Amino acid sequence: MFIVAHNGARIWGGAERATVSLLKGLRDRGHQVLLLCNDPLVETESVSRGVPAEICVVGGDVALGHAYRLASVLKRHKPDAFIVGTYKKLFLASLGARMAGVPRIVARVGLESDTPRSLKYHIALKRWTDGVVVNGRRMATAFTSLEGFDPSKVRVIWNGVESRHPPPDPMKVRQDLGIRSDTFVIGTVARLALQKRIDRLLDVTALLPDVVCIIAGDGTRRDELMEKTRSLGIEERVRFLGSREDVGDVFAALDVFVVTSESEGLSNSMLEAMSYGLPVVSTDVSGAEDALSPEEGGLGAGIVTGFEPQSIADAIASLKRDAATRGLMSRIARGRAVSRFSPEQMLSAWEEFLGPQLHSA
Repeated sequence: MFIVAHNGARIWGGAERATVSLLKGLRDRGHQVLLLCNDPLVETESVSRGVPAEICVVGGDVALGHAYRLASVLKRHKPDAFIVGTYKKLFLASLGARMAGVPRIVARVGLESDTPRSLKYHIALKRWTDGVVVNGRRMATAFTSLEGFDPSKVRVIWNGVESRHPPPDPMKVRQDLGIRSDTFVIGTVARLALQKRIDRLLDVTALLPDVVCIIAGDGTRRDELMEKTRSLGIEERVRFLGSREDVGDVFAALDVFVVTSESEGLSNSMLEAMSYGLPVVSTDVSGAEDALSPEEGGLGAGIVTGFEPQSIADAIASLKRDAATRGLMSRIARGRAVSRFSPEQMLSAWEEFLGPQLHSA
């Protein structure tokens, strides 16, 4: 099968990594793949990971010429399936793929705020889209309840994460930052963007006076967040690491991984933290319950909280006091990453959904 995906972002973030990872996995299973994208950075990162890519810009909805250009590119490549990887581009991207006669057109939705909220999405979904893949169960309802859209065309496919092993020197990041081994450390790996609400994590840290917070990632809000750190008087307890490739070393430095986002799908960094055996405290974003919910009568891989900093801080404080519970959650997190969120399960589900049975549904 020849699978082409389009990504319309101008950044290299979690959604872009997930799309390229999906294509790479499908390529490794013997499929031909190609990423069409708007930005040279995304193209470069994709190619560096072994996924062929080329620029094919899809802009705003008024740029109908972009749909015709995409149709021309797809007619040249003749794919069996087309994945719209950026939901905001669904209208033009699915129109272009339909004009090109692509047999299967699937929207990949990775953010809970991406819903069929306006007429343009209703048109694109009902007329030009053969299926929708969401990565959290709560996200499916917005599409299964859309009048005139067949609910059987909606599928929940969780993201996959590779099984991880502790780095050779688990204390490396703590030592580099001068953090004592007995200090309780929380943290996150995320873009410094509004959606991630790192400002909320800083408020949480201010409520936990004997806790250090590590933040790995970069973005447009870095200066604003550093200023907030100073205004809260916690600059001695917060470490901004910037973008890091050695995320395994960063995870090894943490006692608890924290998600403070306002909206998410199924957070890739959360799954990666789980694969390293980290308990997670997360706001009640889509995908959190899927990953962290307790087994019947037992513990989960973490705690889902409200959005108020105090409720997040209380959950962290309870784990800080209870090393035994943290240990159990650590084992559950690692086991669940392997059993529920393996790349093999994700890829098999995608192959099934992109196959002939979708077209005949």
